[in-house]
Amino acid sequence: MKSIKNTVAGLLAVLLMAQAGCKQEFLDINNNPNQVTAATPELVLPNALANTGAYMTTSFYFLNLWMGYWNWSGNYSINLSDKNYQFTNSFNQGIWTNGYVNLKNYNYIDQQGATLNQPLLQGMGKIMKAYHFQILVDTYGDIPYTQALQGTTAITPTYDKAQDIYDDLIKQIDAGLALLAKGAGTRNPGTNDIMFGGDIAKWQRFANTLKLRILLRQTEKTDRAAYLQTQFATIKSSGYGFLGAGENAQVNPGYVNSQNQQNPLYGAFYAVNGSPTTTNNQYKANGYALSVLKQTNDPRIGAYYRPVGGTGTNFNGTYFGTIDVLVNSLVSDIGPGVLTGVDKPAVIMSSHESLFMQAEAAQRGLITGTPKALYQAAVTESFINAGRTATEATTYLAQKGVANVDFDASTNKIATIITQKWISENGLAPFEAWADYRRLGLPTDIPISQEPSTSVKQIPVRLFYPQTEFSTNATVVNAQGTINQFTSKIFWIK
Repeated sequence: MKSIKNTVAGLLAVLLMAQAGCKQEFLDINNNPNQVTAATPELVLPNALANTGAYMTTSFYFLNLWMGYWNWSGNYSINLSDKNYQFTNSFNQGIWTNGYVNLKNYNYIDQQGATLNQPLLQGMGKIMKAYHFQILVDTYGDIPYTQALQGTTAITPTYDKAQDIYDDLIKQIDAGLALLAKGAGTRNPGTNDIMFGGDIAKWQRFANTLKLRILLRQTEKTDRAAYLQTQFATIKSSGYGFLGAGENAQVNPGYVNSQNQQNPLYGAFYAVNGSPTTTNNQYKANGYALSVLKQTNDPRIGAYYRPVGGTGTNFNGTYFGTIDVLVNSLVSDIGPGVLTGVDKPAVIMSSHESLFMQAEAAQRGLITGTPKALYQAAVTESFINAGRTATEATTYLAQKGVANVDFDASTNKIATIITQKWISENGLAPFEAWADYRRLGLPTDIPISQEPSTSVKQIPVRLFYPQTEFSTNATVVNAQGTINQFTSKIFWIK
């Protein structure tokens, strides 16, 4: 695997350099087969997947702040705009730029898979394009889509409506599934598939689970009810099912304790020599998440955070935006269930997220299955994925009458499912927590920033289009009108 990783790293570097050298073109790809950029899709796949793992685990630190998981350390002076939600177009614009760059890689896999008659690779490319486009829609709303990856034929791509993109993503995933089914007996990427090792059945379940995520986003739109019923019937008829226990969609190109070869999230927090990085010293525990874990006697507290001083049972944190900050020696560090290890996989979609989504869908009557059983399986899986045990999960779930733990006692089953899902996404999947919060307002009591200059007491529903877009595609992006981070909602938000 190490030799594969080094080879692909070199090929991707060439691809990215080719992109950087053509600034006049919007995310153009070099289509000249006589140049070295014409790597086989089989060799581009592992780097694209590794990029997705790094993208999802290191691009959304700010959401860990907004969602009540982390807070700034008292050892640092932070810009007001980072604490009062009054950010600018340059705020985390890498979500846009890096997302589109990696979409080029998956588009290349899709196109070259078709050219070389490799349906399995082509199907994987289509599914992963849908994965990334959903993230962009959920962050920005209307975005370049139909013209986004066309190179010189669309230097200034138009913006498609977010709902239209969503509808087409389902079609693209279905096309990917058809290619996976067609590809039986054809060339399998095998170990170059660093997510599922060439296991096509898992790819099919992942694709259905991605569809489940896209469809659940739209549950609060009453005009989408019939559409959702039709799409869930299609999922059922496919017979593929969803990702289950032990089936994390995660990538590992061969992470080792060497510079730029560590697990991306772990490497952001710990240097090769084991010393804490600036990022490690900057992000600490949030008092809100700690209070939820303590109130419900949740042993995952020791997975998501480290006790003050590294040992014992004293977990301490502060609230986002507080002016009463504490120095690092008085607050908890991010824990081993989040920073799992230098050589551990980077998670793209967890098995417990899949099970929580299935529990919600079953509770809504959208799929078959017992909501309670799926809920308990999801909680148990989240324990295991955080490094705890199934036995601990059983004891935790057996607590009678504890709000948002005891499923039978819950008067709002959806709220219980989503609250537990929120707990499970601590540090590793804040984007999904933000999506559920925007969609359902759950958990209901996530604190607003305590920074005194916070004039709008609301967690933003979106980001601004990035400054890079105003520099390269100004006429089109300006036509989107005035964007407000609090009121310019993504189409699926009520």
